[in-house]
Amino acid sequence: MIKPELLHGLFTTAMEGGIGYWSSTNLYHWMNGDEEDLKFFAAEIVEEDTERVIRIDLNIIELGLRRAIADHQDTLRWSTEPPEMCRHLEDWDYDAGDADMIVQLGIFGEVVYG
Repeated sequence: MIKPELLHGLFTTAMEGGIGYWSSTNLYHWMNGDEEDLKFFAAEIVEEDTERVIRIDLNIIELGLRRAIADHQDTLRWSTEPPEMCRHLEDWDYDAGDADMIVQLGIFGEVVYG
């Protein structure tokens, strides 16, 4: 199981720096990472090229991370060897570019921007 703290951190990193070059935010629910927020964080963004409204939540982040681990291990900045799905992810030193890629993989199934 992927820790909800990691998914929340990736979401926050994407919203506050990773995806701003291809989207704008309409709605952003984020608190302080308490237990409830770890389950119910969400954002509504607008893809600037298409003006499509997209919801980003825990499911999108988890899907994107699973796709990244399965198909894009060479692209992400792993701090050591690529981690196994259920272990060592909490030690991953990701950045805004990694979070952006995970959001795009979760939404589009591929990296469309950047």
